[in-house]
Amino acid sequence: MKKVISLLLAVIMVCSVFYSLPVTAFAKEVDIAQSASSKPVISVESVKLNPYMGGYGEIVLKVTGATNVTYQWQAGYYDSALAPVDLDDNEYYIGTKTNHFKILASGQLDTLEFRCKITYDGGSTYSQLFHFTFLDPKVISRAYVVGVDAPAFGCVPKYRTDDIQSEQYDLDRMVWYGPINDSSAPLMESTDVYVEGKYKCRFYLDPAEGYTFNENSDCSVDGIICKVYSEKRDDGTTAYYADRVYTVAYKGTVPDGILDFEWRIPYATNPNVNLGDAYLDTDSMDIPFAFEIKDLPRSMALAGYTAYGTTYIRCDGEIVYSANSGDSVNLKDVATIPGRYYIYQELFLLDPEENQIDTGFVRYVVDVWTPIRIMNLSVEVDEPVAGHYAEIAFKNQTAGCVVNNMYWYDITDGERVLLKETDTFEAGRTYQVEMWLKANDGFYMNTDKEGCLNVDARINSKPAEVLLAYSSEKVAGFTMDFTIPGDSTNPSNPTDTTEPSTGGEDKPTDTTDPVVLGLLGDANEDGKVNIKDATLIQKHIAGLITLTDEGCILADVDDSDVVNIKDATAIQKHIAGIETGFPIGEPIA
Repeated sequence: MKKVISLLLAVIMVCSVFYSLPVTAFAKEVDIAQSASSKPVISVESVKLNPYMGGYGEIVLKVTGATNVTYQWQAGYYDSALAPVDLDDNEYYIGTKTNHFKILASGQLDTLEFRCKITYDGGSTYSQLFHFTFLDPKVISRAYVVGVDAPAFGCVPKYRTDDIQSEQYDLDRMVWYGPINDSSAPLMESTDVYVEGKYKCRFYLDPAEGYTFNENSDCSVDGIICKVYSEKRDDGTTAYYADRVYTVAYKGTVPDGILDFEWRIPYATNPNVNLGDAYLDTDSMDIPFAFEIKDLPRSMALAGYTAYGTTYIRCDGEIVYSANSGDSVNLKDVATIPGRYYIYQELFLLDPEENQIDTGFVRYVVDVWTPIRIMNLSVEVDEPVAGHYAEIAFKNQTAGCVVNNMYWYDITDGERVLLKETDTFEAGRTYQVEMWLKANDGFYMNTDKEGCLNVDARINSKPAEVLLAYSSEKVAGFTMDFTIPGDSTNPSNPTDTTEPSTGGEDKPTDTTDPVVLGLLGDANEDGKVNIKDATLIQKHIAGLITLTDEGCILADVDDSDVVNIKDATAIQKHIAGIETGFPIGEPIA
């Protein structure tokens, strides 16, 4: 650069001699005033005179009090006999004819002085002299790049790494090239896929201000040491990069996401997904078997890779259902006996030699129980009394059910008129109570072969009429009529009756007596014998839970010293009102 400056200055000297122009020292030049009545005011808006080598220094001027202002930056040597040289934009200078001047920090320029010649209507003047001092940046001996997604056969390039936590440099970008052959390494597009061969990833590193790389710097890419190279950019700055070469093979590397399910719960942390409980011949449960194997990348298909899936169900060690592809099945069509059903979905990827190189699976679990049929329904209600309110009051006496709804109707005139709770019964009129009971989980209303309700319904221990309309295996409705005698006397003020129980089961038997151990059959020791006890015993037998010592004694209803399925069955029969021959529900010491 000194040669360039010297040559420019020499040309100016020749021209000066040829035209007999006076030459004065750079620092001693004076303003040239022609007819200007006043000089413009020149101020410095911002300045950066100490840039690091390879960076830019800059000066921004502000000129006021003049019109038609033009700028020309000049360079020269202090106290030199040579005239200053007008500068043009090149690899070292930017903005030489503007008020914003930039200079690339280079060791060849640090001895020059700079100023700006400002021309305006009426004359010209000069800014102050500026001198740049270029600083040497610190050399980065080693950079680190980690977390690179290595290329995998059949996949597209991934431009991702872990975040670089360094104040000295940053990862500007990544570029993939390949496959590499003897003559070239083409740039990869984002839609290209990797095939067998070698690939190069270029990591561009951007040093922070005050830092740089040199010929001794290197970069560690996931533990592999690579040399750092430099290249000139179009804007004159320097780019730094490191290259790492990867090898892609067909066998042993599977594209991420090929073995996948259309529906699944992530199995990486829990391969056993419990779908809940079901009951034989009653519950309809669609098991989520539907899955889809994603299309293999074209390069893998051409190479002879194949993928397939299978689905099967096991119960008690035997396969009860299987299919060679994605499917969906209703549990009601598969489960024939109570027990634990395991549903498996498996996917396989085979290489061109039919070797299994990757698998994926999900296992679902469903516990299937024997349902309990309710044969007898029984509810107590307060019979209508003249002058009393038509309250919604009842006492449920049916195990395994809850009262879902209760209504009072006045049917005296051949029509059913729904009563409100604030209405009162009148003497000489006929009323109908309508009860609706809903079966709890594990309980179902008994039906005949045609699916109609086949139960004995009673209200206040008297036979009631069963409603077949809108009935199902879970809900049953029944009615009873009551007529108030015509000679009943209505009290002047209606008297509230004692509030009966509002549904649910009776309060549990008090088991606080230290002499009494509990109720026979009360396996969960909650003071009641119900379906929860039968279910708990079944889980104890299956090894899913362990009963307490007291729970085992109470669960052994047949007094065989062993808790088994016979005890659970006996409790289910007792709940359904079937005689078992055992004192189930009675306190035992």
